[in-house]
Amino acid sequence: MSAKRTDKLRKCIQVLFGLLTLALSSSCAGTSKDKGSSDQNDISLEEYLEKGGEKWFLTGKRAYTVQAMMVSKETSFNNELEVTDYTVNNDGVTVILKGAVGEMWASKLPNVISTYTRPDGSALSEKDFAVKDEYIDILARPETDAYYAMYVPLSISVSVETARGDILHSNLPNAPHGHGDYILCRADENGEPDLSDIWILNGVVFSKYYDTENISK
Repeated sequence: MSAKRTDKLRKCIQVLFGLLTLALSSSCAGTSKDKGSSDQNDISLEEYLEKGGEKWFLTGKRAYTVQAMMVSKETSFNNELEVTDYTVNNDGVTVILKGAVGEMWASKLPNVISTYTRPDGSALSEKDFAVKDEYIDILARPETDAYYAMYVPLSISVSVETARGDILHSNLPNAPHGHGDYILCRADENGEPDLSDIWILNGVVFSKYYDTENISK
């Protein structure tokens, strides 16, 4: 091969390598926009409610389908959206749930029975979970205008203590969040946000589980 052709080939390879590097950089930048950052502004719930600049909006729970099962032996898994590890045992009361994007979490059987129904809308019972290690479809009970939600931008991490004593954080690093997470609580008897029962929901699944009719109001 002549020196001139070799030089042309070398230049072509350099151009292709540059284009590939640029494409990879753009891809990584796009991914990081949807993830929490270690450079976030960490603030308390009280600070965010006072200075966050976002407003509560009324929302309701959709009638969405998830999967649930009880296990016959110790089972461990990770919830990518929560950045949380779970270990569930055959204790007769703990249920594994799998959500809209494959995220998994654990809940107690009485809570599952009160929150979900069979796909046909009839009530769940302990008998529905008699077969271990096999998922069944269950349907969330829809609730119209029963909740309030507040958006939290990706640049902010808010810490929230739930009614059960768990500490949750919005927009955790190394997890997808869409455009940002949401603070959620129930509406009280006067139609106002009930801050005694509050939690965080990942932005990736918010619109799958709750209506967004009032989100921009």
